[in-house]
Amino acid sequence: MLKPHFRLEDAARVLLLCTLIAPATQSDLAAQTNSDLPPFFTNAKIAAADGGGQIEPSAWRPERFSRLSFYTAVSPLGVGEHVSTNLSPQLDVRIFENFFPVNHSFTESQFDIALHIRWENAGLAADYYPFHFPLHVSPGLLFYNRNRVNAFLKAQQNAIFTINNTDFYSDNADPVYGTGRLDLGGSGFMITAGYGHITSRSQKHWTFPVQAGVAFIHTPKTSFVLNGEICNPDGTFCQPAATYPGFANALAAQLATWNNDVAPFHIYPILEGGVAYTFDLRAKSLSRERQ
Repeated sequence: MLKPHFRLEDAARVLLLCTLIAPATQSDLAAQTNSDLPPFFTNAKIAAADGGGQIEPSAWRPERFSRLSFYTAVSPLGVGEHVSTNLSPQLDVRIFENFFPVNHSFTESQFDIALHIRWENAGLAADYYPFHFPLHVSPGLLFYNRNRVNAFLKAQQNAIFTINNTDFYSDNADPVYGTGRLDLGGSGFMITAGYGHITSRSQKHWTFPVQAGVAFIHTPKTSFVLNGEICNPDGTFCQPAATYPGFANALAAQLATWNNDVAPFHIYPILEGGVAYTFDLRAKSLSRERQ
């Protein structure tokens, strides 16, 4: 009966999949009717009842930094909190951070494996709403990013493992063990687009924004170190993994394949959704203008 083989190239793809699944200008909204905009953005023109002329029209004017929102979201960058405020009727500024660790242990093909996945990043973005409905475009900067995956592996008794399509046999007296790492860090430009006000423009406090885009991070890189001893298939001529014939070349070739596989993810996908709550920093002011 054939023993199951532990294929490290398959494990690397699983690790990457785990990380993808677990940024003023002032602008007035002119010529809008009361049905188009919330009351504090519209001009209410009032005619005198006796026909004696016009009363000064009143208008709700949005004041910058008058609203503040907290937005909790989930994305491939992790689970994070965003703080946003308005700069104009069409522009907000937002700062965010994500932090979420995941630890998971399991057994796969005669190996005990412990995963430590860590999302840890921060950035800022500008949310621009070009139209009179909540479609936004958000350029930004991921200025801090230390996302990474660490793995610890230890062979069980009689374990066989495959590296670069070559089988190796772990020594039962000194089983092989190792550490692997996938780095998904590095700061860079990011751009997203989505639907829903993160800082609400109406009397609603709760909103549910969604957005998608990409962040440009450093080219992902994998590393792997294996210790313990490797033997011939019959259990003889055991040697340390680093000096076992053919192992170093097989590992170097495997790392080259892994790094080639993860290199496209320097364009890191973002699909984000969550819930935001907006409240007033101060009471809205009523301004009066001459007709």
